[in-house]
Amino acid sequence: MVKAQRGSAVRALLGSADESVRWLTEPLPHFGSRLGAVLFELPAEMRRDGPWCEGDVDRADRALVAVLQAWPAAVPLVIEFLDPSWHVDETFRALSDAGVTLCTTDLPGRDEPTIRRTSARHYLRLRRDDYSVAALDAWANRIRPFLEAGDEVFAFFKHDPVGHAAELAAAFRERLAPG
Repeated sequence: MVKAQRGSAVRALLGSADESVRWLTEPLPHFGSRLGAVLFELPAEMRRDGPWCEGDVDRADRALVAVLQAWPAAVPLVIEFLDPSWHVDETFRALSDAGVTLCTTDLPGRDEPTIRRTSARHYLRLRRDDYSVAALDAWANRIRPFLEAGDEVFAFFKHDPVGHAAELAAAFRERLAPG
């Protein structure tokens, strides 16, 4: 997965979606078959009803749709909205219509996120410092129905300097192993 440059992701929403998306995606063919998807993260300060769109949610929705329409269909896109104001039916419908994956992000200090299916791929960013055995079991139980339905699931744990994320990933994978 490639993470789009944050400033460029924001500029795509604020300005010319076509121009910004073209700039963002131009180098991606160099990845060839190794490119799984592009993560397009909208920071928490980019509220759907925020000052950037003068509080006009229709304007925000149009800007999002412009980005989705400008995005090349051959490049899988995952969008992560760090502000919950985007987690509404209008956003989910726009992503589904475009075949774009909504990233499910589990952040410290927030309630457990709802997993929304907007495509046949699911991206989980598990960003807490640690996950107990019970928490890993709960996440595995939540995504198992998507796997059983034939969807792809990609889970990423918060990176850390001692490699605990790799241990968590291995433990999580074991919980989802067939049999």
